[in-house]
Amino acid sequence: MKKNEQDQHGSETGNAQNKQLESEGRQQASLITADQDPGGDYIVRATALDNSVRAFACRTSLTCQEATRIHKLSPVAATALGRLMSGLLMMAHDLKGDQESVSALIRSNGPLQGMTAVATGAGTVRGFVNQPVVETTYIRPGKLDIGKAVGEGTLRVIRDSGLKEPYVGQVDLLSGEIAEDLAGYLYQSEQIPTVLSLGVLLDKDGIQHAGGLMVQLMPDAGEDIAAYLESRAAGFPELTFLLQESFNPQQLIDLFIGDQNIVYHSLQSCGYACTCSRERMTRNLIALGRDEIKSLAGDPDGIELNCHFCGQTYRFAQSELRDLLAAMLDT
Repeated sequence: MKKNEQDQHGSETGNAQNKQLESEGRQQASLITADQDPGGDYIVRATALDNSVRAFACRTSLTCQEATRIHKLSPVAATALGRLMSGLLMMAHDLKGDQESVSALIRSNGPLQGMTAVATGAGTVRGFVNQPVVETTYIRPGKLDIGKAVGEGTLRVIRDSGLKEPYVGQVDLLSGEIAEDLAGYLYQSEQIPTVLSLGVLLDKDGIQHAGGLMVQLMPDAGEDIAAYLESRAAGFPELTFLLQESFNPQQLIDLFIGDQNIVYHSLQSCGYACTCSRERMTRNLIALGRDEIKSLAGDPDGIELNCHFCGQTYRFAQSELRDLLAAMLDT
């Protein structure tokens, strides 16, 4: 179950958990309303239809603009990465800890040559495209051909709780349009039927609007609910149109589900943020091993390491590399 969109110019599991969600809803229903909008980028989570579905929606315009600025992305690359980051932010929104994360790695044969994004429970996301500047191609006037730019390949999703071995699932890309691919992964690898719509709207000045909507069936939802969601998806307007019309995330959920008793459980700001640091880069160097460090330490000019996610450059002088090698030999 999925909904894909071509963007304009670039578009709980069991009764106990359901009761817990219902209890949460009673406590928070008066705190979050459909017209509550804090401004900026944010994500919401809701349940509806007697707790038979859960829904997420996000506005990510500023987030996608920042990624485009950092990586100097062409329109096709900006749209593809924007869709991926928006989808991951919603997938990460129900993580229990701020340090938990969901990563997506696309490896493909299209001009973009794949991309990577990481979203955390804290509402942050970061990502990059292997080839940030590619030719702009269209399916038809005004509709970017993201599927062609991505091409055929695989989607690997890594859920990292920070406490045990990460859960890793991998599927073949269905279309390269991102929404269909993420929904396909959720159904094939995690057995969660999902309607997913992702949109990025650009004009001559760059990204104007971006966001996403994700609706998922609870395990005890009946076939009637599944059929209802399918019918709603079939007639749902393009997401970029709704974003352009100033629909906020709650209103997207409200419009799609059409349930007067929707309960909004959480509202969280989101944004682009990189977690790189000199300490982390040092750990990356150590992971290369003694032989590689010894080879690098032979360069009198030292080395520079660049973060793929934010472009930050970290310089290590020859003396620092030798000190690092000496510390490794002492262990």
